[in-house]
Amino acid sequence: MHRSYDGISGTQVTDRPQQNPSVEPQHPSAIASDDLLKGRRQVWIDHDGTLYCLKATSNGRLYLTK
Repeated sequence: MHRSYDGISGTQVTDRPQQNPSVEPQHPSAIASDDLLKGRRQVWIDHDGTLYCLKATSNGRLYLTK
């Protein structure tokens, strides 16, 4: 593993180790946006009694609004 310093703040920078395919993903509870939207442009999410709207834009971005 290569270690260096960023030269500005003196913070040590470490190269990331190569991914090991047998290791579980860092966020195993992540949900794909396709699984939430299921082909729709927007879905409503009830979170503790407050409604939120999750919208997918034509350029692939997601917006969450109250």
